[in-house]
Amino acid sequence: MTLRAIATGFSLLVLSAMADAIVIRHDKSDDEYINFGEHYSPSVAYVAGCAATLLDNGWVLTAAHCLYGNQDKLFFVNHQSQQYRIERIFIHPSFNPDNDEMHDIALVQLKDSVINGRPATPYDRLDEIGKPVIFVGRGTFGNGQDGLIRDDGKQRGATNTVDGLNEQVISFTFNAPPVATSLEGISSRGDSGGPAFITSGDELYVIGVSSYQVSHGHKEGKYGVGEYYMRVSSYISWLTQTMDSAEPPVIPSHPAIDAIKKDAFTTFTTALSDENVTSDILAEVVYQIVMQNKTRFAKALLSNKTEAMSVTINCYSAFEFALRQGKTDIVDVYMAHTAKYPVIHHKNSAVLPYYVAYCHKSSNIIEAVKQLLAQSANIDAVTRSGDSALIIAGWNTDNLALMRLLVEAGANVNQGNNNGDTPLMDAAYLGKTKQFKYLLSNGGDTRQTNKRGRNALDIAKRAERQEIIELLSTHQP
Repeated sequence: MTLRAIATGFSLLVLSAMADAIVIRHDKSDDEYINFGEHYSPSVAYVAGCAATLLDNGWVLTAAHCLYGNQDKLFFVNHQSQQYRIERIFIHPSFNPDNDEMHDIALVQLKDSVINGRPATPYDRLDEIGKPVIFVGRGTFGNGQDGLIRDDGKQRGATNTVDGLNEQVISFTFNAPPVATSLEGISSRGDSGGPAFITSGDELYVIGVSSYQVSHGHKEGKYGVGEYYMRVSSYISWLTQTMDSAEPPVIPSHPAIDAIKKDAFTTFTTALSDENVTSDILAEVVYQIVMQNKTRFAKALLSNKTEAMSVTINCYSAFEFALRQGKTDIVDVYMAHTAKYPVIHHKNSAVLPYYVAYCHKSSNIIEAVKQLLAQSANIDAVTRSGDSALIIAGWNTDNLALMRLLVEAGANVNQGNNNGDTPLMDAAYLGKTKQFKYLLSNGGDTRQTNKRGRNALDIAKRAERQEIIELLSTHQP
């Protein structure tokens, strides 16, 4: 967090941070907030680690700072446990990432229409002051007395009252009881871009988009902090013009695609004989098969059109895309096919760590990993969390043979993940003595520290792993 001036007409210096989750009253049941938030699930979506508001079945509203710089990398919006593809992203033209407390608003056009959504109407009146509002989000949980506590991924709803505004923003304060509303709350970490709702009869309106917080001299998540949301009423013209002028989504159409959606297998196999199956149609066929986990269709497609394995979806091969979606049944089909018709995995592909992550319980894991390595899978590739196949094998399994296979194939035993934790540190934390000894004898660095400044011995002591501590006491680096 940095000290900076808010250039919005509020003339004060504040400690500012991006707003990202719901923090609740310390004297209220968390279940009340969870149940309250669930009521608004049809109106809330999630994208790029932030929250968003469903404006209609093809558009969501969020904060520009959540999306800026990643427009070409984002592929899905999540809504009620369903994933919907992104067609286009529209950042407000006046947004500047160097001054991201101004015009921090963006629209996401969806390729797929949302099912079972409850869109909120953008609020166009200028009477927000004093309005009771509803926040919804998930992420770092906490309360006004203790501050931030943990990340649990649970969605919560909370209430507050608009107590300030200018042309750009509306603001709220996290008040302590007895001044607080009955379900008083404020954003913290995981909900930037999230909504400030108001209701009028049966109508749901969005009046603000979560943008940033100010400390007012208080610690993050505690009573007294302030919350600033982009004022939707000031952006009505841009929102309306952008949505009205956007080209409609382009989704390839073909009888084979329709057959997948209808689960009409015979029609599907007949449709594949069409010579006019373009690359775009083939990519859509693969996408629908993977997302709907239809293994019979996958087998039929590969027996008819083996080039389907060369399809790319969101810059990933069909194989990696299926892995990243956790569709292990489809992955099994792809593994069997590529055993007969080998492929070469791209050097940047993360098929190996994702395969170990999702398929490590398979009785065939050793042979499967050998197959992937023979097909040029990058042994040190990592998942979004920075975990390599070796890290995942060590954390999720007791399979020393798998670990040995990876190390002998050249895996970097001292490669850390996003937290800086190495396989040796993980073995120390978990008390996996056999793995620890093996890594130690194969170059595991006991002096290396993670991003918290702890080495393997520090971690073993904190976890009270006596065998590991004794091993390290006699080890000479």
